[in-house]
Amino acid sequence: MPNSKEYLHMGWQALCSEHEVIADEVKECTLADGTSVIAVRSTSGEVRVFQGTCPHQQRTLADAYVCEDVLTCSAHMWEFDVHTGEGINGTLSRLAAYPTKVDGDDVFVDTSRVKPVTW
Repeated sequence: MPNSKEYLHMGWQALCSEHEVIADEVKECTLADGTSVIAVRSTSGEVRVFQGTCPHQQRTLADAYVCEDVLTCSAHMWEFDVHTGEGINGTLSRLAAYPTKVDGDDVFVDTSRVKPVTW
């Protein structure tokens, strides 16, 4: 498995420690380029990283709710699947889901090939 420096050369950025991503909570992170992302943990233990704003009115997802693999925007209650980022409450919207790797206790994300979704 590549080390931290090798990940950085491949477009990956260090995000946070895996133990900081707690079940049923949202971990907000800001990347070196200023991009806001959120990390969540599914009920199966998988760490997923998504864009940090809801596509509906660009509200922050830092204060979103997570329950039973559903991420709910606190502003207008839009819901998203924490495995895929797909909208689940009747909207065609989705969240940009970024490739994520966990190496030891380090979470890495690659935002270079996925653009945030806007409504």
